[in-house]
Amino acid sequence: VPPDEPVQHVSFHEAEAYAAWAGKRLPPEAEWKHAARGGLEGARYPWGDEHPVPGRECNVFVGAFPEPDGPVGTVPAAEYEPNGYGLYQAVGNVWEWCADRFSARYYRASPEVSPTGPDRGTARVLRGGSHLCHDSYCYRYRTSARSRNTPSSAASNIGFRTMPDSDIVIP
Repeated sequence: VPPDEPVQHVSFHEAEAYAAWAGKRLPPEAEWKHAARGGLEGARYPWGDEHPVPGRECNVFVGAFPEPDGPVGTVPAAEYEPNGYGLYQAVGNVWEWCADRFSARYYRASPEVSPTGPDRGTARVLRGGSHLCHDSYCYRYRTSARSRNTPSSAASNIGFRTMPDSDIVIP
């Protein structure tokens, strides 16, 4: 992988091990969502509420899925403008592992400030969508969208983002 491309094809366990080695951590999904919005609270995407224009805001599938209308795969992380917090490719490019275990019902009863996910469960949270997301198949490149996978799963559209090893309070 070129140095400006996102890390990909990595499991949750590998991402977590790398973060620990680097003195960092994977973000809880509430922190990931807050950071991805870049200061635009309640916005559908990191750039606002306007639907993405292919090739302008983020790297998602272009064409009529599953037939691409151009190249498919990741792009350099700084290919598109950063969000309001300076994060590149907060959505699109690769799904990003979060520290939380996944529960479809967790947010119905979670703490309102800085939720950290359920204590039990095996599936882990993924956020941000990927270069394979398309409106007709996977409308998951919104900041509120979430997915899950087993912690040993890895794929060409799964990566991660680390955060400083400090607590951040998410309102």
